[in-house]
Amino acid sequence: MRVFTEQLANKILEHEAPESTIRTNTRVESISVEREATATGELAKWKLRTNGGETVVADAVCLALPGPVGARLLRGVDGQLASELDSISYASSATINLAYKREDIFHPLDGFGFVVPFIEKRSLIACTFSSVKFAGRAPEGCALLRAFVGGALQPDMMELPDAELISRVRDDLRDLLGIQKAPLFSEVTRWKQSMPQYHVGHLEKVRRIRERVALLPHMTLAGNAYSGLGIPDCVRSGETAADDLIAML
Repeated sequence: MRVFTEQLANKILEHEAPESTIRTNTRVESISVEREATATGELAKWKLRTNGGETVVADAVCLALPGPVGARLLRGVDGQLASELDSISYASSATINLAYKREDIFHPLDGFGFVVPFIEKRSLIACTFSSVKFAGRAPEGCALLRAFVGGALQPDMMELPDAELISRVRDDLRDLLGIQKAPLFSEVTRWKQSMPQYHVGHLEKVRRIRERVALLPHMTLAGNAYSGLGIPDCVRSGETAADDLIAML
């Protein structure tokens, strides 16, 4: 994901718009909109205040944020829209990356991974064969696996220490893939409140959100909170938001 975003930034700065500015490691603390009546209609400008004390004036804004984060920024702009965004619930998950010698995995790894139904009562909810799915993720003779735990149905897993998570995942991988030996290395990453939950009524909620956004000047939303969780969904969401802003301007 880091390579993905870095290459996008480089493409913009070097090839598409060398006069552009990209601010990394910068948090927007607040946003506001100022409207001014003109002879030809209404002129609106957005003002964004960053954690560095900078104020950025913008013709248009795309909020590519989790629902509750966007809600916090929009509270003073549109309270109803903020309430709708804040009502999107999220679940947490953790990924455990484990590296093995290929000879220590007796399963053929003839796929991209597997999903574990909740009824199986295991700690694992899914596992991706990263070095099968993506080239170059492991050296010759090795394999990299990425296990997932937690989620909406097992939030208690997020409270366990790293060592316990690794131990439980290894127990499941021993049963499911026949891996007996310890991994060459393991790494736990926790993603708190990262998975939006599309409960019954979500489509209607998204419709109400988009209706409120349409009332604001030159604003769009993007991200996984609305119409899809996966990376392709997020890319499509971002491209659609960009096209919409270009059309508005």
